[in-house]
Amino acid sequence: MTRTLSARASKRSVRKFLEPSAIAEAIAIEQHIMLPGYQALTHYSSTFGLTEHLVSEIDDAARRHQAIVARLQRMHADALAAETVSSAQQEVLAALGLLEPGSGEAADATPPRPVQVCQLIQSYPGRAGDPTSRAVVSLAFLLVAVHALTDPTNCGTASPALNLVPPPLHRDRALLEKVLTHTVAAFDASSLSALTGFITEAGESFAGWSTETNRGLSVLRYNPHSLRTSCRSVGLGEIDVRIAV
Repeated sequence: MTRTLSARASKRSVRKFLEPSAIAEAIAIEQHIMLPGYQALTHYSSTFGLTEHLVSEIDDAARRHQAIVARLQRMHADALAAETVSSAQQEVLAALGLLEPGSGEAADATPPRPVQVCQLIQSYPGRAGDPTSRAVVSLAFLLVAVHALTDPTNCGTASPALNLVPPPLHRDRALLEKVLTHTVAAFDASSLSALTGFITEAGESFAGWSTETNRGLSVLRYNPHSLRTSCRSVGLGEIDVRIAV
């Protein structure tokens, strides 16, 4: 009887967490889209019509995401180490973060599609020498990213389920809405047209990645409906946002 109860308890206690590959994807998006996007807003604040107070909020967000990257990197190392567990002693060491990762996958493996598409668009002929245009591309991909990613490091608000389904980046979404309200007022029709076009391309890259990586637990929760609503609320109008299938 005791053995049966122990087996049942063991089954209930087994929970699936993010795999190293999913964590590596989060690191790539953070390092190549989130942080560069916020840095572009800071460096070209006058171009986007941003106030000093808003730039301060952007700097705070960038620091927050730098901390997220550091934590994700630790999570990645722990996840790789956990995959090498072969004894009770190693399991304890892995839980404490003291087990060295093996020769598993690296966090700098092939970048996910949104990163590749963003880099491709920014390298188009004529754009390489136009930092302002690249900054607009960065803003577009940052906007879509905050409507596509979750934060697996944020587990301090509720149940253990947050370890399984990380919460969306709500604070970043709210900040980007304030940024875009200023940007829409500062841009002319041509600049707004370019921005909306880049948003569409960014959305397509995240939608495609969502389909490719639909393998259970992931940092990706692409939400085209919230993206479309956000764009409409800041005055960008109806943007052609692809829905992942």
